[in-house]
Amino acid sequence: MTALEKKCAIKMENITKRFGSKVIANKDVNLDLYEGEILSLLGENGSGKTTLMNMLSGIYFPDEGQIYVHDKPVTIASPKDAFDLGIGMIHQHFKLVDLFTATENIILGLQGKLDLNNARQKVKDICDKYGFDIDPDMKIYDMSVSQKQTVEIVKVLYRGADILILDEPTAVLTPQETEKLFTVLRNMKADGKAIVIITHKLHEVMALSDKVAVLRKGKYIGTVKTSETNPQALTDMMVGHSVTLNIDRPKYDAPVPRLTLKGITCYDGSGSFVCVHCGNSGAVSGTIKRIEVQRTGIKAEPGVKPEPGVKAEPGYGKRGPRW
Repeated sequence: MTALEKKCAIKMENITKRFGSKVIANKDVNLDLYEGEILSLLGENGSGKTTLMNMLSGIYFPDEGQIYVHDKPVTIASPKDAFDLGIGMIHQHFKLVDLFTATENIILGLQGKLDLNNARQKVKDICDKYGFDIDPDMKIYDMSVSQKQTVEIVKVLYRGADILILDEPTAVLTPQETEKLFTVLRNMKADGKAIVIITHKLHEVMALSDKVAVLRKGKYIGTVKTSETNPQALTDMMVGHSVTLNIDRPKYDAPVPRLTLKGITCYDGSGSFVCVHCGNSGAVSGTIKRIEVQRTGIKAEPGVKPEPGVKAEPGYGKRGPRW
């Protein structure tokens, strides 16, 4: 599908959501999502990303603004309304019945007479089409987190969703599972699905998305093409000012002691003790491998010969010091 052939799947105009009289979760947000496109919705925690998508999926209802689906104004007052419009959202917390199989969870809640064998075959066809790796007959309690997420995604596809919203989909995945998910999402994009990824992970944004929309404190900051931006620019949009991670750590030509120990006696958890004496210089260098401050006191790990001026008394543990 070329850029000229792509049609607008979702358009959100001036969306505002309030909770009470003081909390404005989203204010005048504008968003466009096209078929065959992956849009990353980027922002810090609490920026209003999930709230905005909850309005698109029918969990919340906007106080102001208009939502368009395939260029038609719509009212989404419930998740059923969203499903009827082909919109499906995969939340961070899965809504699955552990004792049911993947297929049983996928068809749970559908109306009419259901044929489990036909449903199982349809689930398998969806998995084969997009590259999902899931056994339709596996019980949920036997699945890994990534497999449970797969069931949730297949569930919305089974219901005919062509607009998918994934809320922090990689938060509980390993890097290998993340890459598998990205492959599946690219396959769905190639099939014309419109996909929104809610995230704050910049490297994933750059690797997967076509466009990035940024929210900050509930306000819409802007949308940029991923190919025309970089992590630094996106970070600046997220926080509202230039951010640098280059920390200036000056080098000291003549370092001075920061810690001086004199005649410290301390006991470990078993009641054995080690006494560390520091000479007049008060310097403790690489003679003790580790000093730990715990509720039981300071623990010095034996095994390294002390330098002149530092002495460990016998009595550390049952074996005693090894120097």
